[in-house]
Amino acid sequence: MNLSLKKYLLNFSSYLTYLIPFALLTGPFLPDLFLSVVCLIFIFISVKEKEFKYFQNNFFLFFLLFVFILLISSLSSASIYFSLKTSLTYFRFGLFSLAVWFLIENKKNFIKYFTIIFVITFTIALFDGYFQYFYGQSIFGISNINHNVRLNLMLNDKLILGGYLARLFPLLMALIIYNYDSKNKYYYFFIGILIILTDSLVYMTGERTALGLMFLTTLFIIFFMNKLRTLRILTFFISMTVIILISISNPSIKERNIDQTFDQIGIQGSEKNLFSPVHDRYYRGAWNMFMHFPILGVGPNNFRNLCGEKEYAVVERIDFACSTHPHNTYIQLAAETGIIGLLAILIILIYLYIKIFRHFLSLFNKSKYGLSDYQICLLGCFFLTLWPILPTQNLFNNWINIIYYLPVGFYLHSIYSKKKLTDDTKII
Repeated sequence: MNLSLKKYLLNFSSYLTYLIPFALLTGPFLPDLFLSVVCLIFIFISVKEKEFKYFQNNFFLFFLLFVFILLISSLSSASIYFSLKTSLTYFRFGLFSLAVWFLIENKKNFIKYFTIIFVITFTIALFDGYFQYFYGQSIFGISNINHNVRLNLMLNDKLILGGYLARLFPLLMALIIYNYDSKNKYYYFFIGILIILTDSLVYMTGERTALGLMFLTTLFIIFFMNKLRTLRILTFFISMTVIILISISNPSIKERNIDQTFDQIGIQGSEKNLFSPVHDRYYRGAWNMFMHFPILGVGPNNFRNLCGEKEYAVVERIDFACSTHPHNTYIQLAAETGIIGLLAILIILIYLYIKIFRHFLSLFNKSKYGLSDYQICLLGCFFLTLWPILPTQNLFNNWINIIYYLPVGFYLHSIYSKKKLTDDTKII
């Protein structure tokens, strides 16, 4: 391939990837467009250069197996065409992870520039969230009449700012650790302020799942990281103080995040539910689908098409139990891909827990297996993605999948790169 053409394609692909965290603040269209272009460029260069090493690893082989399961499940479903649109296009997310790994190795200072733009984007998102809370609209003028209870994305009216912050926060921490010297006197101060601002704003967004994810991230840092444990404990108590003050000044946020949660799961009443009566109906309806089609399920993304059928309904009024998805990744996989699809994600979950457990043991016996703080933060991203208990978005939603698969490329690089890294990012 012509060197100038390759350089141009690498630069263009890198710029698009740099912009993906910002594009996520606009909704699903732009980040998915950027991702698709990056994947096409990656495939083009790989074929032209006959460089296929990025495809020859356990991650991609397992991902291909998962996509194959999705395709078989779609072909066996009642709505083949509708389901196939989901299965066929899901392939791009695994390619995107490989493309990120490829760019890290082939574009000089890719991680450095990605981190700088990511930090700026995340800071802007934080500023916009606080601005939105006090003034009822984003800095770009998108109004939010529910700003005292819920906050939306900066350039979109979807009320998922908390999910954006909570799910991307471990990746941000990983990249800061990778790029910046922990001996710098401003290092811990910057991270501490960032943590407190993120904790507080996630609470202010009114997204209870995002709040649960931030709490999980806190536990992950305290138990498994080496250098930020004390800082995270300190910032946790400061964040809790700020959250208490917010709750006193705005009881509606406390009512949504705490009181409503207790009411819905039945802690303060006689009826016990999984998260809420609505979620409980989704789960029971999905379970009925699984029991009817236990091997391959009803087909990817077909919950929305079948939740209105009488044999799956759990209440008389179908609209009380119907949605685009059952709001839990594992339950959705069981219903839409059956036991085979569910086993695939359970294998990944077991792999993750083994990695974390072995690292936890290494903290006590000082073994050579221990992972770097950079890698632990990346595993934290996967820990949030695979956590089985909290409600989730649609597994086949493109916006959330970009967040799921973006850290994978950095993790693959940390495993397979032959470049000697610093102590904080050493490869075990």
